[in-house]
Parts: sequence; C-alpha cells; structure tokens
Amino acid sequence: MVADVTCSAGAESRRKDPTPPTAVCSMCKENPPKYTCPGCSRKTCSLDCVNGHKAAFSCSGKRDRTAFVNRGDLSYDTLVSDYKFLEEVQRVEDVSKRSQPPLPRRQLPKPLKVLVQQARNRHVTLQLMSPGMKRRKENSTRFDYKANIMFWRVKWIFSDGTEAVHSRASELELLGSLLDKSVQMRSHEDKALSSESGSVADVARWSSTYKVSMHQEGVRADQAVDFDVDLSMTLGDFLRGKRIVEFPVFRVRQ
Repeated sequence: MVADVTCSAGAESRRKDPTPPTAVCSMCKENPPKYTCPGCSRKTCSLDCVNGHKAAFSCSGKRDRTAFVNRGDLSYDTLVSDYKFLEEVQRVEDVSKRSQPPLPRRQLPKPLKVLVQQARNRHVTLQLMSPGMKRRKENSTRFDYKANIMFWRVKWIFSDGTEAVHSRASELELLGSLLDKSVQMRSHEDKALSSESGSVADVARWSSTYKVSMHQEGVRADQAVDFDVDLSMTLGDFLRGKRIVEFPVFRVRQ
C-alpha cells in the first residue's frame, strides 16, 4: 500500500503546472496575474507585462508543441494542437518540394545530340527514350555527315504479325520502294535484297495491293490518330512535320 500511495503522489506531482502558483504578476510584482504564458507558464497581469516578459526571457509566447506531455495532461485541445502541427509540417514540406530548383536535364551524347538536331533541321521531332529501353537499344538511325543524309531505322509490321526492319533506310528513298524491299525481306529472309530504288510502276503496284499507315506518337492514346502513308513520297518528305519516338514504325495491311 505504501508503494501505491507513493506512485500516486508522484503521478499527481507530475501533472501539476511546473511553475508554482503566484499571487502576483511575475513581472511587475504588484497586481494579481490574469494570463499564463503558453510558452514558459509565467503569469502576468497586463499586455505591458506580457510583452515585457517576452523581451526579458526571449519567450515567443507560444506553446512548445514538440514538448513531452504526460498522459494525464492530454486533452482535446492538445489533440487539436498536435493535428494542426502535423498539417503545418506537411504544408512546409510541400512548399519546400515545389520550391526546389528543377533537376538538371540529362545531357545526350554528342552523336545523339547531332541526330536530334539534324532531325529538327528536317522538321522532324525525334524523341529518344531512356538508355536501356528496348526501342532505344534497337535504334540504328544515323546521320551521314559526308552525304548530309539521314539513314533511318524503319520497321514494317504486317497484318499477320510478321515484321521487317530496315536498319539504314535513306530519307531520299521512296516509301513504295522500301515497302517492296520489306515484302522481299519477309518472303526471302536469307536472300540479299535488291538495291534498286523501284520505278513508278512498282510504287503503283504496291499501292494498289497494300494500305500503309503510321500511328501518331508523343500524344495521349485517346488523342492519337493514324496517318495514311503515300507510297509515292520519299521517307524524308513523309516524316516532315511528324513526331517520331526513336524510329518510324509503319503498319501494313492488304
């Protein structure tokens, strides 16, 4: 029983205000106190004494919301104060994140920077993916300084699921000729392809046999459209004004 009484007495003493009760103002020592400072618990009687104690003791006049509070001293006001404190911390964190300077842009290697610039000179927006992405690894598009020609990697996807790829297709070559070669590539994978550019008659023949389109890239999926491909145009002329992700992909259907 003695131990219980001692513990109870100790708990009661911890719940008491750390500042002993005073009969007079802690500043002027004359008038009875009316206010208790939330920060330091000093008791004052007037606005002058409140401001005086702040200056004398470097007190902010605000409760230290990070100070330990005994379980017996917890109240609804304490809970509300802690909740508002956490909200303020979250708000400060959000403002800090928004105020951070933008991260430096990833610098492209010189060959890729030249590739993007040369595509821009031809009014083509070339968008490169992050290193390690499959399409980035596959891209074999190159710019020939001596000839001043872009050689694009071009993929043809046929309606039956088969594919044909040109690793270096000249921007000056007719799309109909490239389609002709892609059909040969699909049918005779082990044979060398003809290097001839193809005639107007060939283009007309393949245009009447196949319908070719290219999906718009770089926009939201619900806003994308399919561009019909004119096989009588050169690859460079068709890509003019388009946005390309790594390399052009054409879809072929009969």
